[in-house]
Amino acid sequence: MTSDAIRNEIRHRVDRLQGMLREHNLDGALFVQKVDVYYLSRTDQAAHLWVPARGAPLLMVRKSIERAKADAAIDQIISLPGFSDLPRFIEENNGFFPGRIGLEMDVLPVNQYRIYRELFPETEMVDVSMIIRSLRMIKSPSEISAVSRAAEMGDRMFQQVPSILRHAETETDLALQLEAFSRSQGHPGIVRTRAFNMECFYGHVLAGKNAAAPRTSSGPTGGTGTGPFSLQGAGFGKILPHEPILVDYTSSVDGYVSGQARIFSLGELPEHFIRAHQVMIEVQDMITRNARPGVRAGDLYARALEVVKGHRLEKGFMGYPDPAPFVGHGIGLELDEWPIIGQNSTAILQEGMIFALEPKMIFPGEGVTGIENVFVVTSDGLKKLNQFPDPVCVC
Repeated sequence: MTSDAIRNEIRHRVDRLQGMLREHNLDGALFVQKVDVYYLSRTDQAAHLWVPARGAPLLMVRKSIERAKADAAIDQIISLPGFSDLPRFIEENNGFFPGRIGLEMDVLPVNQYRIYRELFPETEMVDVSMIIRSLRMIKSPSEISAVSRAAEMGDRMFQQVPSILRHAETETDLALQLEAFSRSQGHPGIVRTRAFNMECFYGHVLAGKNAAAPRTSSGPTGGTGTGPFSLQGAGFGKILPHEPILVDYTSSVDGYVSGQARIFSLGELPEHFIRAHQVMIEVQDMITRNARPGVRAGDLYARALEVVKGHRLEKGFMGYPDPAPFVGHGIGLELDEWPIIGQNSTAILQEGMIFALEPKMIFPGEGVTGIENVFVVTSDGLKKLNQFPDPVCVC
């Protein structure tokens, strides 16, 4: 995108946000979470972004002001010597002292909230996390392009798996080389998430029974990791013939994330893995046929369960012993965005939403099978962004 196009995009986002702030009778909102600040200003600097309900936003930068001025796509950028300066700067920007302001209370540390409470003792503070997440849920054409290019990066990485897998002895051996390739393609090595204490590096490389190990993540799989301090992702387990090898990795372009998962094997897999994998593809295909603007996300999840139960595979679907109550999740600047294609989800699909579908089946003590692909909601239904084949890849 050109500089003018980026500025127009940011201006459009701010305009939409300001309309939502006015609907909630807010004088403005103060954003500090890195991803939200980037989304609304196009800079990753340590900063406070004040977005008034009317008027131009103000970026108050702790450091670096030079980089912020070079990168940001908004006009008003100043240095912020300390938190105590916030009320004065915001009042000067607004022309009046705000009576109701919004904060990202889903991610804001309690101690920082207390600071704001002391600085604005007479101001009502309101949670705007649902507002900003709803705003970010609908992607613009440029955002869809970024996720599409990230999916293409993922396809290139997955094409490397068969040749690397033949010489990899452990999960970590395979992960090391796949991550090096991803870095060579521009992956920053960071995958940002919103949920508290949720962490993600590149993703998961899990072989055989390690893939079915009890997990700490909110998703269906986790693996053994490298020890009690990191209970997810590749460990030192051996890669053996005739066992499913799950490669569940992210790719990233301009901060926008795509996710993809495939099953590989050294030699043919036992029949029950092949059958279950085909059912997971059937779940994906059913959702692809039925998802379109106006459809309730929770209904898609219910229909996915019907498919699984029809094949008597509900035990182990999306996790074992406690299944994850979803089959898909939004994706964008963060890995865990809205909408959730999950149990009782009231989200209504809209054109421009992007989400990852990840139907997976866990066989305790044996391994995992399943897939993950990223889709964008169009006026005609879903468009799949990943192109690497879905069936098990036998190497």
